[in-house]
Amino acid sequence: MQKLIEHTQLFAEIADRTISEMFGTDPANISTVLESDAVDTSKQFIVSLYYTGTVYGEYMLAMDEKTAARILELDVDSIEDSHEEFCEEIGDAFSEALNTIVGEAIVDLQESYAKLTLTAPRVYFGKIRYPQFRTGRSILQTDAGEVECFFCLDLMRLDLATSYQDAMDSLLTVNSQLKEANQHLAEQQAQLVHAEKMASVGVLASGVAHEINTPLFFVDTNMAALIDYIGVIDSILTLYENLSESVTATGLDRLKEFQEVRDATEEEDLCFVMEDTKRLAGETREGVERIKHIVQSLRDFSQIDAGGYSQANINVIVENTCRLINQKLEHCEVTRKLDSVPEVLCNAGEIGQVLAAVMLNAGAAVSDTDGEIDVSTAVMDESVTLTVRDNGVGIAQEDLNHIFEPFFTTRTVNEGTGLGLSIAYGIMEKHQGSIGVESELGSGTKVTLTLPLQPTQTATPEPASLS
Repeated sequence: MQKLIEHTQLFAEIADRTISEMFGTDPANISTVLESDAVDTSKQFIVSLYYTGTVYGEYMLAMDEKTAARILELDVDSIEDSHEEFCEEIGDAFSEALNTIVGEAIVDLQESYAKLTLTAPRVYFGKIRYPQFRTGRSILQTDAGEVECFFCLDLMRLDLATSYQDAMDSLLTVNSQLKEANQHLAEQQAQLVHAEKMASVGVLASGVAHEINTPLFFVDTNMAALIDYIGVIDSILTLYENLSESVTATGLDRLKEFQEVRDATEEEDLCFVMEDTKRLAGETREGVERIKHIVQSLRDFSQIDAGGYSQANINVIVENTCRLINQKLEHCEVTRKLDSVPEVLCNAGEIGQVLAAVMLNAGAAVSDTDGEIDVSTAVMDESVTLTVRDNGVGIAQEDLNHIFEPFFTTRTVNEGTGLGLSIAYGIMEKHQGSIGVESELGSGTKVTLTLPLQPTQTATPEPASLS
């Protein structure tokens, strides 16, 4: 680095001249400048002065204590007797000398690097360690001994305006990268959540088919019976029409035709046909209504609606969810205790998905012989709470701290992805609510969902789902 060599040479020349003028010494022989990666000296007395600005560095004079004493014309033999006073005297003298030297030398450096600021000189006794800065060294060979002149120069940019602009540019670049990374993560999360939803809908598909098949079966059966009954009614009505036309046309006694009508009415049991027709029509209507409810429940469950926040009744969500997953819980007894609760602002489909995940987890945990799941709602502390209890196997204490972590599951391989409760946690948090789990091995599990009656702000509608 040419500037380093040139300025070290200048520093050594000014130092030689200043020391000669201040302390009356003869001019020294100045060595060639050597360049190194750091300050390296064995001298025990060092005085230094830092400068900062658009560049950073240091000026140093290093010498033995006896050399300093001889330059100052002090008694070398008395150094040990009054060492502390001696150190203070040479420190003050060479600090003043270095201030004068650097005050002149820095003018040349400022022509290349503006806005430089000097610090006060520092004095060291003993060996010290220096960081890795490019350093130039020149030695003054005086009659009193060697005086080493060191000049350090670090091209670190400390100009405030430049540093500020560099920092702003760097922050803008990092911010842009973070936005891209965040968008990428959001897209991946949406894909993961959507995949989990598809898996969830697939799991429920067989249950929905079962629920729909039951009312469809008796609708189909009733329709077959209704068609036969319509044939009976039509034949009897035909006989009545024939009789009516005959009587009207002749005005004669038509006992034979009347008897045929009576016999046909008794044989076909027209009174039973009429009553059973009414019953079948009612059952068929009920079956159609059940199918409508099941389809609507499935639609509410699987719907992804970015603007789906509205006032909803938690009890209705419970009923719809239980109807939807009923077939998956046929092996256990499900009881509901639903208090009168006010409506809350939420995405009904997402809350239904959370409840379905919790209840399906409970169903997987309980026994096939005496399994019980209790679902209850209540109002507590300005919130609506939805509680699901089961008498299943429970969760180990060491696992409770991990149940909301993505991909964590206590089920066996291929029985669960471990995403259900993780996504449930995110949905409840998005609704400014909470989900809590209490459990012990062998004592069942209690899951509590809490939704505020008056959210502090409208929840951000983001698509979400879970298994």
